Amino acid sequence: MRKTLTSTLALTALFTGFAMTAEAKTLVYCSEGSPEGFDPALYTAGTTFDASSKPVYNRLVEFKRGTTEVIPGLAESWEVSEDGTEYTFKLREGVVLHSSDSFTPTRTLNADDVIFSFERQLDPENPFHAYVEGASWEYFNRMSLPDLIKSIDQVHDLTVKFVLNRAEAPFLANLA
Repeated sequence: MRKTLTSTLALTALFTGFAMTAEAKTLVYCSEGSPEGFDPALYTAGTTFDASSKPVYNRLVEFKRGTTEVIPGLAESWEVSEDGTEYTFKLREGVVLHSSDSFTPTRTLNADDVIFSFERQLDPENPFHAYVEGASWEYFNRMSLPDLIKSIDQVHDLTVKFVLNRAEAPFLANLA
């Protein structure tokens, strides 16, 4: 009797765990503080970066966990010109943007999305440059990216090229 009861309780617990896992639809994130917002281009506090930069946003390149080694992110590969002023990124195919109740993507990520993400910070004439009153694009500006980036061009649907005004050794690390 005791063996049967133990087996029944173990199976019930096991299947209850599966049912709860299958029904989970909400991500709960615990942080040491409240993030300022969820756009890491606008806010640079550690709590904001921890809450949004890594779990929500992907970068062209990123750091290998626990190191300073730059590895592929949205870009599956990249090439740097001999003079260090051109960085050409080949984007991963089939990357789907997040969807929500108010936004359902109709296509996969392409070079235009990368260009938009940088142009909104780079170009004061871009309509999204001032979409938040008082936006300072703090990280972008502190890394002197407006002075560094000459242009961002689409080479192909999944290829984007950054042309720099000068060679900048930490450019990839700054993007990561």
